[in-house]
Amino acid sequence: MTVFEIRDKACKGSLLGYLFYYDRSRRFFTELLSDTDDWTCPFIFSDLVKKGIYSIDSVRSGKFVAQRIIPPDRQNLGSILKENGLKEYDEYKLLLLSEGRCSQDELYLVRISEKNIIAEISKRLAGKVQDVMPLGNRKVLVFTEDRKSVIVDVEKLCRDDRLFGNVLNSDEIFYSVRVSPGGNGIEWGEERFISAEVLRANGQESFISYDDLTDFIKTRLVDTAEAASILNCSRQYIKQLSDKERLTPLREGANSNLFLKSEIERE
Repeated sequence: MTVFEIRDKACKGSLLGYLFYYDRSRRFFTELLSDTDDWTCPFIFSDLVKKGIYSIDSVRSGKFVAQRIIPPDRQNLGSILKENGLKEYDEYKLLLLSEGRCSQDELYLVRISEKNIIAEISKRLAGKVQDVMPLGNRKVLVFTEDRKSVIVDVEKLCRDDRLFGNVLNSDEIFYSVRVSPGGNGIEWGEERFISAEVLRANGQESFISYDDLTDFIKTRLVDTAEAASILNCSRQYIKQLSDKERLTPLREGANSNLFLKSEIERE
């Protein structure tokens, strides 16, 4: 992860927030200071700041970056890249070259160490998403880096957002939820994103910790070989029990399935 301060020369270099770049996914996310208003923040974020949203998704952050670098359709792009020692168009490297400056404002970026992030944002980062588990009734159980967890009703939170229509209407899509790069939130693709900030604000506190979850997985899930050992039977017999629906695999694999240990013990 690379961290940039977003500063405004027009306000004596005042700090507005941070831009984060995640190399593996090649995506940007933004965290604005909570005292940044819609007049002082980057214009592209102003409508979100008006709503009290200071954690900016990768789509909007990517557009912010695109405004501050050479566009990919520039007529003499090839020669510009060559002059700057670049073999291909790379948003991150171009951003380093431009320091995030553009002609439309006086904002600029300063690359810093993660340890130099101010306390307000460090505290916010401590609440980033560690993992997410989809639940029934279009709810998710979210675990955060500060060892807390919340249950969020995605149906209630996103039912008026047309972008989430297929997420709410399809079990397959809903259960494909994943953690965004850096734990910035959860997503079903880049555009269907809910920030960690919004999840915490709208979630109901849960008393299930991430350690509880991992301990359960370690101690209460068994594969086919372990199930056969518990019942003192063959793997083929375990398959027969599954075929007869006396056992229900939680996950099926080519050579082994996963079962709840409690279900095996009831046989």
